[in-house]
Amino acid sequence: MKLVTFYEIIFQLILVILAFYHIYKREFKYLKSIVLIFVLSYLSVLSKIIFQIEIDILSNLIYLLILFMALYLGSSFFFYDKYKWWDRSIHFLSGVSFVGIGIAVTNNDSEMGKGFILLFSFTFSITLHAFWEVLEYISDCVSHGNAQRWQRIHSSHNHVSEKAMQPAGLVDTMNDIICCIFGSGLAVAVWCIII
Repeated sequence: MKLVTFYEIIFQLILVILAFYHIYKREFKYLKSIVLIFVLSYLSVLSKIIFQIEIDILSNLIYLLILFMALYLGSSFFFYDKYKWWDRSIHFLSGVSFVGIGIAVTNNDSEMGKGFILLFSFTFSITLHAFWEVLEYISDCVSHGNAQRWQRIHSSHNHVSEKAMQPAGLVDTMNDIICCIFGSGLAVAVWCIII
């Protein structure tokens, strides 16, 4: 397999075109997310070079889609605020992608059984998601953001009902975790057939 695949080159080319477009329009605030996505898009290349871990095409494609949805559309264009389902779909897809990455991690050891590989990949996905939630919390504290929807007074829109029994931050975090678990479970079921 080639180090950088065709779809990764196309994805990075789209990012470069978007960067030039926003520079032309003098919309410099979008460049930060584009540069971050561009850098993070090299995960599969770095994992191959450094750890000899080859992430499958579908998991990597979903990973790139998550980057674009979360950092460009979600943060830069406020899709998190516009669409109630946006955050949940990203966390669901992350569960799917993280399972694929977990399977890639285990492929170096042929002595592992199918059940262990799937169990490891499921827990690997949930663990990565737990780190993601911690990073969201740290980001909120440092940048005074509201990714976890725990701030009562903030410019972002909160999709939690006023009648909710729990605070919005808890509801958002639990919804994120549940969506990741469902995505991980679905991915494990599909990988069970593939492996």
